[in-house]
Amino acid sequence: MMTFAKIPSPRLTCAALAAVVCLRFAAAPALGQNSEGTIAGVVRDATTGTPVSVAHVQVVGTRFFALTGGDGRFAIGGLPVGTYTLAVSGVGYGELKIDGVTLVIGGTVRVSLELEPAPIPIEALVVTPGHFGVAQESVTPATLTMTREEIEVRPQLGEDIFRAVNRLPGIASGDISTVLWVRGGLPGETLNLLDGLELYEPFHLKDFDGVLSIIDAEVVGGVDFTTSGFTSEYGDKLTGVFNMQALKPGQRTRTSLGLSFMNLRFMSQGAFNEGRGQWLVSARRGYLDIVLAITGGNDNLSPTYYDVFGKFGYQLSSDHSISARFLYAGDKLNFFDDGDRLDSDWMSAYAWADWDARLSRDLSANTMLSVGRVARNRLGEAFASFDNFQDLDVLDDRDFDFFGVKQDWGLTFSDRDFLRFGFDFKAQVANYSYHSATRRFVIEGDSLVAQFDTLNVVTDPTGEELGLYITNRYRIWDPLTVELGLRYDRQTWSGDSDLAPRLNLNLALGRTTNLRAAVGRYNQAQGIHELFVGDGQTSFFSSQLADQLALGLEHTLDNGVVTRLEAYRRDISDPWPRYVNLDNQLEPFPELEDDRALIEPTSARAEGVELFVQRDVGGRFSWSGSYALARTEDEVNGRNVPRTLDQRHTVVLNLAYRPNPRWQFSAAWQYHSGWPFTPAFFSVDTLANGDIEAEKSHGPINSGRLPAYLRLDVRATRNFTIGRSRLAVYLDVFNLAGRANLRGYVYDLFLRDGELEVVRIGEELLPFLPSFGVRLDF
Repeated sequence: MMTFAKIPSPRLTCAALAAVVCLRFAAAPALGQNSEGTIAGVVRDATTGTPVSVAHVQVVGTRFFALTGGDGRFAIGGLPVGTYTLAVSGVGYGELKIDGVTLVIGGTVRVSLELEPAPIPIEALVVTPGHFGVAQESVTPATLTMTREEIEVRPQLGEDIFRAVNRLPGIASGDISTVLWVRGGLPGETLNLLDGLELYEPFHLKDFDGVLSIIDAEVVGGVDFTTSGFTSEYGDKLTGVFNMQALKPGQRTRTSLGLSFMNLRFMSQGAFNEGRGQWLVSARRGYLDIVLAITGGNDNLSPTYYDVFGKFGYQLSSDHSISARFLYAGDKLNFFDDGDRLDSDWMSAYAWADWDARLSRDLSANTMLSVGRVARNRLGEAFASFDNFQDLDVLDDRDFDFFGVKQDWGLTFSDRDFLRFGFDFKAQVANYSYHSATRRFVIEGDSLVAQFDTLNVVTDPTGEELGLYITNRYRIWDPLTVELGLRYDRQTWSGDSDLAPRLNLNLALGRTTNLRAAVGRYNQAQGIHELFVGDGQTSFFSSQLADQLALGLEHTLDNGVVTRLEAYRRDISDPWPRYVNLDNQLEPFPELEDDRALIEPTSARAEGVELFVQRDVGGRFSWSGSYALARTEDEVNGRNVPRTLDQRHTVVLNLAYRPNPRWQFSAAWQYHSGWPFTPAFFSVDTLANGDIEAEKSHGPINSGRLPAYLRLDVRATRNFTIGRSRLAVYLDVFNLAGRANLRGYVYDLFLRDGELEVVRIGEELLPFLPSFGVRLDF
C-alpha cells in the first residue's frame, strides 16, 4: 500500500473544447439566392452507347456534383446562374471535361456525355483493403469516402483532420483526444505522414492525450488513410498509414483569416512567375487558457499552442519540379496552486525539400532531404500542506534530432507492369535528462513510515535507421492485379534488422465490384525518442513483429450506394512491455502515480469484421453507416487481457440533408461497447497509535466493462449571399441527449463507525455542449 501527496491533476474542462466561435475568410464561388438552375443529362459509353452508372459528374470549382443512376442519368439542381465546366469520370473510363455549360434563371440545361473506356493506370489502382480517401481534391467514386464539404458540415468539436475520420469503421478514440487507435493497434503504431515526411509527435497538448493535431485542417488537401495491409513502401509501423497531402495552391492569391475562442488563424496562398511557382503559408495561435476562464475551468491552468506551416514549389520544366516545406509547432502548459507547480513545454520542428523528376516517359524519381527536432521539458513540484515537506520533484528534459535522405523510384514497363523501389535513411540522436524524487508512505509494522524514492537517468543514444523496399505491381489479366513487395528495416540503436514480405491484390469482379486482399509481415522498432525513462528504462526493446491478413469486398450499386465488407486479423508474436495507469485518469506525471503498472504480454491479437455503407450522389440526402465487430487482446500470464479501447461492437450512422444551397442539416449517432477498466478494492488497517489507513489494490487488469457509449451530435448551417461572398452561420451540438458516457471511475472513501464505505463515482467524458460559429468566404 502506498499513498503520497501529489500535484492536483489539472484537467481540461469539457466545455473548454466546445465553446468555439469560428470566423473564417476564404475564396468561394458566388451564390445566387433566387437565381438558380439545373444541369441534367445522361452519360454513355462512347464505344457501345450503353448507359454508364455511377459516373461522377462534378461542377468544377464548386461543391456541386452527382452520380449517375443505372440508366446513366443525372441532375444537379440549385446551381446559381452562370457558365460552368463539367468534369465527368467513371471507373474504367477516362476523364471528360465540358466547358461553356450556361445556366439561365429557373432553366434546365440538358447535356449528353460520352466517356471513352480507359482502364485505371496500374500505378493508380488501389490494391489495399481498408483504404479511405478523405477531403481529396481529385478522386474517383471508388476511393472517395468523405469530401471536404462533408467534413465542414458534419458535427464535430473544432476543425481537426484527425477528428474528421474518427467515425470510420475500425477507428477508436476518446472525446477529448484526437489520437486514433486503428483496428486494435496502440496509438504509436500508426504512421503519420505529411507530404511524405513522418511526423513523430503530430499532436498538441500531449499532457492531455493530444487534444488537437499540429496540422491546420485548412492546409490539408487530401488524406490517404489505410487501416491495414499497407504496401511495402511504408514501413516500421504495425497497423495503419495516415498519409496527408498539403493543399495545392491555386493560380490566384487567396487569403484566409480565422478567429475563434480557441484559435487565431491565418492562411495565404498563391502563385508567381505565370504560375510556375506556388506558395502557401499557414499559422495558428491557440488560446485555451481564455476558453477555460470563460467556461469556468481551472483558473490556475494555462494551456496555449501554436503552429506554422509553409510550402513553396517551382516548376523547373515540364519534367522537373522542386519544393520546400517547413512545420513548426509549440505547446506551453502552466499550472500553479498553493505552491504546487507544473510547467510543460513541447516543440516540433520539421523542414524538408524534394525534387520530382521524370527522367523518361517510363521512369520517375523523387528525392527528399529532411531535418527535424522534437523537444520536451516538464517541471513539477508539490508540497504537503500539513508539514510543508516536498512530496514530488520532477525535471524531465529530452530532445530528439534527425537528418534524413529519402528516394523513391517508379518504373513503368508496360500498362501491366509497374515497379517501385527506394530507400529511407535517417541519422538520429536523442538526449534524455530525467530526475524525480517522491515521498510515499508505507506501513511497517504498526507505523506509517515515509519512504523516499529517487530516479536519475541521463543518456544520449545515437544511431542510424535504414529502410529499403521494392514492390512490383503486375496485371496478370485484365481483372486481376497483384502486388508483391519486400521491405527491409534496420535500426542500429536497438540492433533490429527485419525483413517483411507482403502481398496485395485486387480482383475486379465487375466494373463496380472489387475484391481486395493483403497478407504480410509488419515490423516496428522502438524509436530512439521513445524510452520510458520515467519508469527507469534505459535500453531498447526488440522490434515488434506482426503477421496480418485482410480481405475486403467493395461494390457500388446502380443507385450510388457504396458497400464495403472487410475482415482482418493481426497476430503479434512479441509485443513490447508497456507501462499503463490502471485508473485511466489524465495525470501530468503518470509515471509517478500509485496506479502505475507494467504489462508484459507474450503475444497479442486483433481481429474484426467491418461493414460500411454510404450514399452521396449530390442530392438532398446523403448518409453513411457502419458496423464493426472487433476484438483486441494481449496474452498476459496465460490470460487474454483486452486493450484499453477495446470495442466489441461499434455502430456509426451519419445523415446529411440539403434542402437547398442555403440550408444544410447533419446528424451523427454512434454506439460502442463499454471500454474495459480495472476494478479497485480497498481495505482498512488500524495502526498502533489508533490511526486508520486505507489500502488500495487492483483486480485483474481490464477485467471490468464500462457501460455502453452512446452519443448523438447535430449541426445546422445557414448560408447567406453577400455580393460575391458567402456567409455561413452554424449551430453545433455535441452529445445532444446529454448522456453521461464514462472514461473510468474515481473513488470516495468514508469511515462510518469503524467501517470503510467506498463510493464509486463515474468519471464522465464530455457532456451536452452547444457551440455557435460564423464563416465568411470571399
